[in-house]
Amino acid sequence: MADIDLEHDREGVHYRLADRVDIVALLAIERDVYNGDIPWTFSHFEHEIVKNDEAFFIVAEISGSVVGFIGTRINHHGQDAHVTNLAVFKAFQGQQIASTLIEQLISLMAALGKNVMTLEVRRDNTKAQGLYRRQGFVTDKLLPQYYEDGADAIWMVKELKK
Repeated sequence: MADIDLEHDREGVHYRLADRVDIVALLAIERDVYNGDIPWTFSHFEHEIVKNDEAFFIVAEISGSVVGFIGTRINHHGQDAHVTNLAVFKAFQGQQIASTLIEQLISLMAALGKNVMTLEVRRDNTKAQGLYRRQGFVTDKLLPQYYEDGADAIWMVKELKK
């Protein structure tokens, strides 16, 4: 990933590829967004950010502090990218940071020649579904009882090439 240049500033927010030093901040964001829970552990993030050449994480920084992130993993066919995580500190939500993170990831995946992006989102998370729809994702199918708590997920897809 070192040869990928992603440095972008928008309205006081700096976007860049994540590094190992960002993991503690990513855990803090998860803890904030998921009310004390951390769906991904330090070792999960470390594997994806440091060791997995098929994974990409973009962070959003304000005044040098990471306030949000998005992650993706290239599938085994190499042509599709699956969004694994998207989170922004609650205090910074509503400022277009999540939208810009998605835009940055879409641009990066298109530049890398990927054809499709996919993600799953909780069926009851209509706010996130709306965000993804505004970025061009469409509902593909329902995933019944997808999450540990038995909640359904919606599988969404965005075509990058036509």
